[in-house]
Amino acid sequence: MLFTEDHSYPVLHYIKALLCSLVFVDNPGNMLNLGLGSGAIERYLESHHPDIALTSIEPEVEMIALSKECFYLDSSYHVRNQSAESFLHDNRQQFDLIICDIHCSPGQPNPIETDAFLQNLTDALLPQGVVAINFLAESEAHIVNMLVRLRQIFEQVTLLDVLRQQNIVFYCSNSQFPEPSELTMKAALPVYANIQAETIISQLIWLPE
Repeated sequence: MLFTEDHSYPVLHYIKALLCSLVFVDNPGNMLNLGLGSGAIERYLESHHPDIALTSIEPEVEMIALSKECFYLDSSYHVRNQSAESFLHDNRQQFDLIICDIHCSPGQPNPIETDAFLQNLTDALLPQGVVAINFLAESEAHIVNMLVRLRQIFEQVTLLDVLRQQNIVFYCSNSQFPEPSELTMKAALPVYANIQAETIISQLIWLPE
């Protein structure tokens, strides 16, 4: 089952986890989504958080067409056909939230594992901003290496191990995260119920300073 009756709600657990970045920032005004995929982030925000200005980046023309033809993304929705690396390199705007869900062909290096890309990510964040990164882990050592790299770039990092999947979602910021108790209270609000925010926030792995 790929969709609920309401196509605006995401089904995949890691997409819900990425959207839980909303809980970290009060009243976010804008968001950058690096990697369109099926358009699940866009469908959710357009329906449930239309006040958030969303910029969507996708390098593959075929994926943009597929998201509109087969996955219920509004045909008029504008997606910038550009790689995440190229966009960040030229970007001068800053965002409250950045979601990074980049997939590479087998054998191709993932830009999210480079210091240059991560530095461009942090430069694109507003002071209180948060970036959520979907990371496909090949091994525990791969996770540790990525975690070390992130902690060299960002002041704050926490993570979620997505159950029954290889996905790790990292949440990163250069400002102090809200207290876990504060996040838990906010995640329990009805507006976040359909992304299972309360459950996801309770499963975060908090790292020592």
